[in-house]
Amino acid sequence: MSESASRPRQVLIVGASSAIGCELVREIADPQTTILAHCHQGAERLLALQPEVASRLLPLQADLSTAAGIDSLLAAVQAQTDCPDAVVLLAAPRFTLQRFKDLDWDDFRLQVDLQLQTAVRLLGRYLPRMAARKQGKVVFMLSSYTSGTPPAAMAHYVTGKYAMLGLMKALAAEYAGKKLCINAVSPSMIETPFLADIPGKIVEINADNHPRKRNGLPTDVAPVLRFLLSPESDFMTGVNVPVTGGL
Repeated sequence: MSESASRPRQVLIVGASSAIGCELVREIADPQTTILAHCHQGAERLLALQPEVASRLLPLQADLSTAAGIDSLLAAVQAQTDCPDAVVLLAAPRFTLQRFKDLDWDDFRLQVDLQLQTAVRLLGRYLPRMAARKQGKVVFMLSSYTSGTPPAAMAHYVTGKYAMLGLMKALAAEYAGKKLCINAVSPSMIETPFLADIPGKIVEINADNHPRKRNGLPTDVAPVLRFLLSPESDFMTGVNVPVTGGL
């Protein structure tokens, strides 16, 4: 029996207290999976999940908008494991609409610090260790805006997601020979609290214009994430999976 088969699987979910994160916890929970569930301000949502899931669920609180916060998360994970078997990168700043003329570098920096810096530092530690044991899964949460023409007034958000797409593609190519699976999921608009800063009318119009006459839900996305964490996706890497309902 291999070492990985003889011990519980350890999955690090960055941004686990988000609506999609909580749904993913429900999807992958089983007695053989330990979930290291990062959150910033949503620890109570993870604590409420603990009684309903079969996994060992460990909330890890950290503010990833700062280097010190990322250090804190790395230390918290290190206290539980030398290297998780899988990493899911869900954390992102709130979704906002702002014209480019009204943005400054700090708006772009927030996207870079919270998403790209977190990914680079976490994966910089864990990918070499996954490669040494020739096993590991990484899933990036991107956006359908990384395909085709994005909407206006979102240059900071779209730039951050394209940076993550570039990192995913580069890492998938570099580690394919080590049997690591590094992929991404790109949903269209998903109705979660993440849209709180978007005018409700825009959310309604997006649903009306959708082929299925609705926006996506966390339950549309979490099963795809679960698949990319499963053995069934072992021959997939460098793939950006659209979850858009035909949009």
